[in-house]
Amino acid sequence: MTSKPAFDFLVRPPRAAKPRKRGLTVVSDKAKSLAQARDCIETVSDIVDHMKIPDHVGVMWRYPEELIRSKNALYAQAGIHTLPGGIPFEVAAVQGRIPEYMQRTAELGFGGVEVSEDSVDLGPGDRVNAIKRAIAAGLIVFTELGKKFPDRPLDAEDAIEMANRDLEAGAYLVVVEKSDVALAIKQGTDALHRLMRGVGPERLIIECGPGADRFEIAKWLLKEFGPEVNLENVDADDAYIIEAMRHGLHRATDYDYFHAYRGMKLPPVPPLP
Repeated sequence: MTSKPAFDFLVRPPRAAKPRKRGLTVVSDKAKSLAQARDCIETVSDIVDHMKIPDHVGVMWRYPEELIRSKNALYAQAGIHTLPGGIPFEVAAVQGRIPEYMQRTAELGFGGVEVSEDSVDLGPGDRVNAIKRAIAAGLIVFTELGKKFPDRPLDAEDAIEMANRDLEAGAYLVVVEKSDVALAIKQGTDALHRLMRGVGPERLIIECGPGADRFEIAKWLLKEFGPEVNLENVDADDAYIIEAMRHGLHRATDYDYFHAYRGMKLPPVPPLP
């Protein structure tokens, strides 16, 4: 959507334009049809930076190549990179087929891939080797920190070391697993703040979903790190809500756009001539 906004005389709060490095929104296409993908592109393509397709079983075994290629081409034409979720990578890891997985992911038209260990543990050096395999196949790489079922809080120093190692190996962005984000918020630790300082906000992307607490987590992240924090695992139907929250123009953020105007005298409404 590049045409003039309908209300172009209203000043928009600061927001980086695509392609951007801050304020990224990674949206999840959960088993959408091609028609639904087109609808998504029509309404929110300007606020979606990357599209994750987390229908793991569908991507690996249910959908034919033609469907996946067609969907990836639709998103690519709209300027949206696609990537499968991290679970297919981990399935390939336990089956010893990571080189083939990276090659096929690229052949299917995905622009990126996720290298994660939230359900498995790779051997020493294998994470870096997987990153380099993906880059060699022409993919941008999202790596992930944390576990889906963490048994202890995220160790900030360990996470910083791993994130910087991933980035040195060529990773594009480092993702923080939502389960670890929720635990850090619940326990009131400063792990996420230390991680942000140690890696840099333009190189980190924080999962706020899925789950019923997704808007509360997004609200906390926006409050702590500002409207240009990078967010992932946003449901496609929620993309417009997250964008409104970034502007302070949604109930989930208490419409805080207007807080600055409290007690101020507003411009008068001119009378009819």
